[in-house]
Amino acid sequence: MMSGIQNWFSADSPHARFLCIIFLVAALNVFVRLEFLPLTISTDAHSYLDSARLISGEDTETIHPGRLLKPLAPLGIALLAPFFGGNMTSAFLALNILCYLLLAGAAYALMLLFTTDRFLAMLGTLMFISTYPVLEYGLNLYSEMGAWALYVLAIAGAVKYYRDASWKNFWFTVGAVAVGLLWKEYAVLAGIFFGLLILAEPSRVWKEKWIRIALLGVASAATLGVAATVVYAQFHYTYIDWLHDASSTDAAQSQYHFYFIAKSLLGVFLLGWGLVLSGVWHFRTLPRLDQLTLALLLPPSMMFLLWTFVSSRLYYVIAPLLAILALHGLRSFSVHRFVQVAFVVLALAGNYAWLFAAGNLRVLFQ
Repeated sequence: MMSGIQNWFSADSPHARFLCIIFLVAALNVFVRLEFLPLTISTDAHSYLDSARLISGEDTETIHPGRLLKPLAPLGIALLAPFFGGNMTSAFLALNILCYLLLAGAAYALMLLFTTDRFLAMLGTLMFISTYPVLEYGLNLYSEMGAWALYVLAIAGAVKYYRDASWKNFWFTVGAVAVGLLWKEYAVLAGIFFGLLILAEPSRVWKEKWIRIALLGVASAATLGVAATVVYAQFHYTYIDWLHDASSTDAAQSQYHFYFIAKSLLGVFLLGWGLVLSGVWHFRTLPRLDQLTLALLLPPSMMFLLWTFVSSRLYYVIAPLLAILALHGLRSFSVHRFVQVAFVVLALAGNYAWLFAAGNLRVLFQ
């Protein structure tokens, strides 16, 4: 029986088998999160819900033009609301669940770029989609889930381009970055990573590399420019105003201190950090191309330190890098399937333990 299970989940089994497991675990995560933990109606949630009502033509007491500079989240809520009898809160949650499934598919595609073992790619994906920030914030009334999905999709496209610098891969990644810019600013980091890979890609001459970077810049600027023009015409609000609002955060509120930064960074991967460190330890055993890719992913991944707030939700931009390192750490630590699965199950159990205990621990360690 055990031999049959191992053969069914061999390294080259059909993708559909592994995707079924991934989506089943994703469904379980959604059920547990929504059944046993309350949703958070934060000020961010109110601003997105108000913006969705505005897009739907409903009256709203407060207008949030900063949200409309990146309109895809409130637009998605507004489009889904009719399926829930006009209930914007249910539509917001449904949007995040749909984006969660997209995130799972994008994460699996990204893992496959760093291993030919589909079973390991599945395990890496399960770690990625079951982290504390995803469970606590992504499956909640925050706008992160769609932004993370597009961010991972853009990173996967950029890595694919680095392996095959075709126009197809180029425009796919440009599209992911451009659409991501209309959801949240995380796409800027994916765009920086893509630009670095374009410069590092060896098969193109420098003139062509700069042309492609220019096209990436023009597409990104045009996307932002259209949204900014519409918002300015309606509300006389610009990105300068948005940057001013973002930078006027109270230092005490932002918790920008080494202790909180370290705690939030730990919260991104929790017990999975053990596998990340194993991946770092065995970094030199990675193929040269993968080493260069991860080295170029490091600088934009560390730009979470530029955010004015401190939270594992905002620091999740480093998660793709950590997940790839954890994947390598897992295969370096053991070749035995049951050992690999045991480590991943332990990591997921740690995420759930932190998820259910986080409220009490937050009170103790504030």
